[in-house]
This record gives sequence, structure tokens and C-alpha cells, in this order.
Amino acid sequence: MNRFASIALAGALVLGYLAGYATSPGSIVAGQAAQTPPPAGALPPGDYSRMPLAPDQGEPIAWSVDDMKKAHTELVARSRGGQATAANPRELFAPHVTRTHSFIMVHRAAPATPGTSPSIEIHEGATDIYYIVGGSGTVVVGGDVENRRVTRPGEYSGTLKGGGKAFKLKAGDILNIPPNMVHATIADQPEGMTYVLMKVNVGLYPWSLINGTP
Repeated sequence: MNRFASIALAGALVLGYLAGYATSPGSIVAGQAAQTPPPAGALPPGDYSRMPLAPDQGEPIAWSVDDMKKAHTELVARSRGGQATAANPRELFAPHVTRTHSFIMVHRAAPATPGTSPSIEIHEGATDIYYIVGGSGTVVVGGDVENRRVTRPGEYSGTLKGGGKAFKLKAGDILNIPPNMVHATIADQPEGMTYVLMKVNVGLYPWSLINGTP
């Protein structure tokens, strides 16, 4: 057998081996596993980034700035009257939740005792975007926290000890708060602050962990 025939034979053996491997049952299963995402229930905790996204965006929705301003006026009145429903007014602004993001309206009443250390929030899996509808306030992002505790998986609360960057906000302003950052929201006297909160599910967490539902 000459040199070229030997090379050809060796090449044919290699190609035959690879072809046989590619069509073996084990390789077919492996190929299917790579192309077909595993079911959600089979994913280990923390691996939700591989979960297929559901087409749950729904129909187009527009929110009127006039309606939102009216809602702010109503929420200020409720807050002054001591009504607990002022914080998350579902009947004035119906929450909109999808697999990737959500919109809710939040009203922060002015603190009863100005100057007290504000409570903080930390969200591991979501970006918070504030659109200020009415009133004004300050959001401190970053800083030192004391009494940090878990409120739900991926969410933490505590008390702002100091530091951070203060953002003074008024109607029409927008603030972006990245995931896993300390933030504390302090409304001004006397009318507090109302804002639409958009949560962007950057970690692709199950919404039951971060959308405020039990």
C-alpha cells in the first residue's frame, strides 16, 4: 500500500467513526437536549435563564398622563385620610404583569417624622424604573445598610445607615435602578410622591419571587 492510499484509508476510518458516533443513540439524545430547552420544573434553582420565554405580552396598552395625575390627586387625599389602599391603588391603575416586565402604580406618603432613617429595598433579579407622576421626593441609591433581612427569595429590606447617591425627583422625571442595588424612597411633604414602577425581570426569575405577590 503506497503512502497516499494509507492516508486515504486513515481518513476514511476517521470519517466512518465520526459518522457512527453522530448517529448513535447517545449522540442523538445529546443533540436533542442541546436544541430543546428542558422543562421549567427540571431546572435547578438559579438556572431560570434557560427557561423559554412565553408569548405573554398581551395587547398594546397606553396609559393617559391625565388619568395618572387624577389618580395621584385621589391618592394624596386617601393618604391624608389614613387609607391603607393609597400605597398600591389597583383600582386606579390596574397592574400589568408579563414574563419580562411589569407596571404598577405606587404612592409614597410623606414620612410622619421627617429625618428618620428610611427603610431600604434590594431586588436581585429585577431593575426598577420609576416614572414620577405627581409630587416629589428623594431616592437614595447605594449606601450602607443595617438590619438587613430577607423578605422573600431574592429580596431584602433593612435600614439605610448612610452613604449612597441621592436623586431628587419630581413629576415627569425617570430613574433607573439596576438590580441588586440598595435604594430608599423618601417622599416630600406635604403630598408625598406617586410614581409608576416598571420592573424589568433581568434575571428571568419566576415572577412569584419578585412581582410583589405572595
